[in-house]
Amino acid sequence: MQTKKILFVTIPEKGHINPMIGVAQHLQAMGYELAFFAQVDISLQLRRAGLQGQVYHDPSPVNIDPQFITKGADFVKKLANKEWLRQWIKTLLIDAVPGQVQLLDAVVKNFAPSLIVTDPMVYAAALVAHTHNLPWVGISSSLNPITPDDWQCELTDTLHTLEPLRNALFEAQGLLPRFKVSDAISPWLNIVFATETYMPRHICGNDFSYYAGNSFPMQSRGDETDFPFHRLEPGKRKVYMSMGSQIYYHPHLFSTVAQALYDDDIQLVFAINELLNTPFADTLPRHVMAVSYAPQLQLLPYIDLVISHGGANSAMEALANGVPLALLPICNDQFLQAQFVTRAGAGIVLNPHLPSATRYREQLLPLLQAGSPVRAHASSIGASFRAKTGPLGAAQEIEKLFLTRQPFHPLL
Repeated sequence: MQTKKILFVTIPEKGHINPMIGVAQHLQAMGYELAFFAQVDISLQLRRAGLQGQVYHDPSPVNIDPQFITKGADFVKKLANKEWLRQWIKTLLIDAVPGQVQLLDAVVKNFAPSLIVTDPMVYAAALVAHTHNLPWVGISSSLNPITPDDWQCELTDTLHTLEPLRNALFEAQGLLPRFKVSDAISPWLNIVFATETYMPRHICGNDFSYYAGNSFPMQSRGDETDFPFHRLEPGKRKVYMSMGSQIYYHPHLFSTVAQALYDDDIQLVFAINELLNTPFADTLPRHVMAVSYAPQLQLLPYIDLVISHGGANSAMEALANGVPLALLPICNDQFLQAQFVTRAGAGIVLNPHLPSATRYREQLLPLLQAGSPVRAHASSIGASFRAKTGPLGAAQEIEKLFLTRQPFHPLL
């Protein structure tokens, strides 16, 4: 008899964990027994999100090499070195796979799942699923699956150089690999948090993904924190700026935006992570409310404009609330998010390398005007995201796969 067990595999960063939370919550509510695997222990967030399954992680030290870092001032500095960034991507996507395969193989033997749900950047999950004859589902933490093949950036160039190594991982098991940007494409089911209003299939050539729309969880996502909502000033236009949980260390960009939007009727909310505990926080003007981390999903309904590095989840969550975006892309798929946003007319791109309060002001103020075309496009796209069933629909597609073992094919 088939057991109702599903193993979730993710990368232990907020941008990768968060999109999976809602899907896991719905599957748990549908009676599935879940387990989770990540390189480090993510049980605290999962428990806060109400997820009860066993959490597996690597018991040994993960980042032995001091050069392998994922956040902070030193990380931002190293990102400017193209060769360092390429090696960092190779470490994540290629070099880590053999060790992950060994760990995941042991987890599958212990937990005995009937299928695997994974971030498709964790190639080891696809390889282990194949070894154990398990269907696997890719839940993308980005918009890689719907990225047009002719879009290019430094990330796509890097992946092109890694193509022989990446293919070899799969070909060694007799598999014919298929990738879209960083994601391995599952022959069973692929889920992306997008809509055809945002990126039509005929433009991106996607004939394999389930478009889920928003990724909003059933309840708490587990990353919420206290926030002084009482300090939000009625009647003022509100601009929220976050540079994510990894590349937040850009004090000069926060300062430039603060100088650019100094108006009496604008309130700025900055999520600045560990910068809040540095002298930089004291330099911010009075119209800035600075916090370490904001409960983004709860805050967005109050916000008129989001300024972001272009993380896929931040962009999707803003658009799902109908909020326009101004992006400051720094690395990787953030440049692809910039292309998505501008193609859809739902936002603009600021130059992070030439920060100018005057130029930023010229670009940002029109986005706050009621008649802005960008605001209209963002509102339309937001309606399309909210019209989808989100994680519930994704969970239902996973259940179909669980019951039928038949690959998903979208109705085009």
